[in-house]
Amino acid sequence: MKALPQEERVALRRIIKLLEVNKRDFWLSVLAGAVGIGSAVGLSAVSAWMITRASQMPPVMALSISATAVRALGVSKAVLRYFNRIFSHRVALYGMSSLRTTVYSTLADSSTDVVTSVRRGDLLARMNTDVDAVGELIVKGIQPTWVAFFVSLISVAIVGSLSLPIGIVLLLGLIVSGIVGPYFALKGGRLAEETQVKDRTEISSRALTMLDSADELRISGKLSKLEAAQAHTEAKIYRNRDAAARPQALSIAIDTLAMGATVVLAIIIGSLQLAQGTLSETALAVCVLTPLAAFEGTQPLGEAAIQLVRSGKAAQRILDLLDRARAASSRSETAAAQTTPAARANAGAGVAADAAASGLVAHDLIIGWPDGPDVAGPFNFAFPRGKAVAIVGPSGIGKSTLLFSMSGMLSPHAGSMRLEGREVSRMDRTEVSQLLSLTAEDAHIFETSVLENLRVARPSVTEREAIVLLAEVGLGEWLTQLPDGVHTIMGEDAATISGGERRRLLLARALASPAQYLLLDEPGEHLDPETADPLIRDLLRAGKRTQHPRTIILATHRLTPLDAADHVILLARQENGEVGVAHSGTHAELVASVPEYAWAVAQEAAAPEAIMAETPAADPLLGPTFTAENMPAEAQR
Repeated sequence: MKALPQEERVALRRIIKLLEVNKRDFWLSVLAGAVGIGSAVGLSAVSAWMITRASQMPPVMALSISATAVRALGVSKAVLRYFNRIFSHRVALYGMSSLRTTVYSTLADSSTDVVTSVRRGDLLARMNTDVDAVGELIVKGIQPTWVAFFVSLISVAIVGSLSLPIGIVLLLGLIVSGIVGPYFALKGGRLAEETQVKDRTEISSRALTMLDSADELRISGKLSKLEAAQAHTEAKIYRNRDAAARPQALSIAIDTLAMGATVVLAIIIGSLQLAQGTLSETALAVCVLTPLAAFEGTQPLGEAAIQLVRSGKAAQRILDLLDRARAASSRSETAAAQTTPAARANAGAGVAADAAASGLVAHDLIIGWPDGPDVAGPFNFAFPRGKAVAIVGPSGIGKSTLLFSMSGMLSPHAGSMRLEGREVSRMDRTEVSQLLSLTAEDAHIFETSVLENLRVARPSVTEREAIVLLAEVGLGEWLTQLPDGVHTIMGEDAATISGGERRRLLLARALASPAQYLLLDEPGEHLDPETADPLIRDLLRAGKRTQHPRTIILATHRLTPLDAADHVILLARQENGEVGVAHSGTHAELVASVPEYAWAVAQEAAAPEAIMAETPAADPLLGPTFTAENMPAEAQR
C-alpha cells in the first residue's frame, strides 16, 4: 500500500490552489504554533535547569531570571497557541468558503447532465463533507507538519548544544515519532476512508429520502425498513472504524515508546557523560526533561497523516466533479463557436419557416435524462414570441422532461432545441436566464424575506412591484396577514406556509423575471380547481399584458382553463410504444375533434364524486394512461 498515491498527490496540489490560501496568515499560524510549542520546550528546559540549580543552594538572585523566564514562557505558550488557532482557522474557513463558491459557480454554469449524473447523497457529501475535509487539511495536516519540523529543530539544537550524543538520540526519536508512527496512522486512515466513502454516501442518500418522503414512507410502511437499513450501514461504519483503529493505535504507541526510549537513553548517556565530567548536573537535567516537551510537536502528526488521506480522497472526488463540469462547458463552447449562421438555418429545416431564426424551435427533438433511455420524441414545433402554449398528458409521459429540455437544462438525446436561433443547451447559462425562465414543480424557496425570494428572478424588484405580483397570483390577502409584509422571513424551503401558497409564490417569482420565455411546470399543483383554473388562465394571458409580449409555456393536468391558450399540445404513447404529440391545436379544436380530450374536459366540470364513480382507474388525460378503453361508451362515440 502506497503511503500517498500519485493521483492523490496531484489532486491535493490542484485543490490547494483552489483554496486560495492566504500565505501571510498561514505562515503566521506556523510561527505562532512553533513558538508556542517552542515555549513549552523552553519551559521544560528552564524549569529543569532551575530545579537542579536550586538544589545546589545558590544565591536567590541567581534564580530570579529563570523564575521570570518560567512565568513568561508559561503565559506565552497559551497566548501563542490561541493566535495559532486564530490564524490557522481563518485560513481554513476562508479556503472552504472559496472552494465551495468555486464548486457552486462551476456547477451552476455547467450542463445539468453533470449534476444529474451524481446521486443526491453523493453530491451532498461532495459539497459539504468533502469540502470540509479539504479545508481541514490546512489546520490538521499541513500546518502541524511545519510546526513539528521547526519545533524539532529547536529541540535538537538546544539538547545538541549541551550533549551531541543525546541530541542525536533525540533526533532519531523524533524521526521515529514523526515519520514511522504517522505511516501506520496513514495506513489505518486509508483503510477507514476506502471502506467508509460508499457507506457515507448511502447514509446521506437514504437520509435525504427519509426526510423528503417521510409521510409517504410512513403510510406505505416502508419507513421502518429504511431506518433499519440506516442502522445497519451505521453499524458497518463503526465496525470498519474499529478495524482501522488498530494501526492508528499502533501509531500512538510508537510515539509514546519513542519518547520513553529517548528519555531513557538520555539518562544513560547523560549519566556516563556526567561521570566523565563532560556534562554538568544542570545540563543533564535539561537533556533529560526537554525531550518530554519536544515530542509534543510530533504528537499531532498521526492525525495529520489521517487527515492527509481524507483530504486526498475528498480532493479527488471534488476535482472529478469540477473536471466533468468544465469538460461539458468546454464542449458546449466549442460546439457553439462552430455553429455558423448557415448551419443554424439548416438546422431549422423542417419547422415553421417564420420561426427559423427566432423563437423556441425544436427539430427532430428526442428527450431523456443523462445515461437514461429516450423518454419522448421526436418533436418538431416552433413557438414565436408572445404565444401561450399548454402541454398536457398523463403523469409520467414526459411533460416536465420536455420543459427541462426546452430550457437547456437537459441536453437532447437527438435533434436540436434552439432559442433565438442557437442551441439552448450549449448557450451560457447567464445568457439563457436573460431570455428564458423555468419554474420547476419543486423550485426552491430560500430562507429569506418574501421580497428577496422574488428578487431571485430580478434583483431590481421594488416593494410595490412585489405587492402587485403577489396579488396577481392570488396572494394579496395572504400578504396582508404577514407580520412584516414583503419583508417577512420565510422558513427553510417555505416549510411555514402551505403547498398552495408556496406554489403561488414561485409563480410570482416567475412573473417577476424579465425573461421573454416563461416555462412553468404544473402551476396548478396543490391548488383546488376553483383557484387553479383562474390562475392558469391569468398565467396564459400574462404574456400579452406587457408592452413586450412574452411566450408562456406551461405543463399542466388541468384542461378547463386552456381556452386561454393559443396552442395546446397533447402528449400520449403511440401504438408503437413511443411518446409523442398525439394531437395539437387550440382548446376548442381539440374539444371538437378529440373525443378523449372532450370527455376529460367534461369530467373536470363534474363533481369529484362523479369522477371517482365513473373513472375508477384514472382520468385518461390526468391519470397514468391515455386510451379510449378508459372512457365510458358515450364518450367514445
